[in-house]
Amino acid sequence: MRFKTLLILPLLVTSLQAYVTYALNNAGMEYSVTDCLANASGSLNIPSTYQGLPVTSIGNYALYDCSRLTSITIGNRVTSIGDSAFRDCTGLTSIAIPDNVTSIGNYAFDGCTRLSSITIPNSVKSIEYHAFDSCTNLTSIVIPGSVTSIGSNVFYNCISLSSITIGDGVTSIGW
Repeated sequence: MRFKTLLILPLLVTSLQAYVTYALNNAGMEYSVTDCLANASGSLNIPSTYQGLPVTSIGNYALYDCSRLTSITIGNRVTSIGDSAFRDCTGLTSIAIPDNVTSIGNYAFDGCTRLSSITIPNSVKSIEYHAFDSCTNLTSIVIPGSVTSIGSNVFYNCISLSSITIGDGVTSIGW
């Protein structure tokens, strides 16, 4: 009986395990999301804290090609979304970006073909080039007045995009 318990317990722990991995940053004072496990699917909640420390960023390529994820909620301590962070998350239909995020990196949501809407919070200052490239289901977007720069080709190949509202704070838009 004891042997069976030992076999079942690891399976239970694995099924409850988070679908992302973390790395310590800033002299071990905070975490960054660094990778997505191959079996990640459905909804994902990126917490505000991990092992008692804040999760402050989603690193470059962190959830790249996690195509079976359908929705993502990001903890309110995250301040930056790295380059290609959600690139090719083709199953992603919705994402909640918290109010503390100040930057959205290059190609951050490139190829998220099922993403139909996204809310950019008032904290965001910059949206880097190709951030929403090939989000072919994206129909409308509101860019708040807090954004000062929009990179080149941010909405390249967004064939369903019919409405863009750009706030007064934008001082530069790339080609």
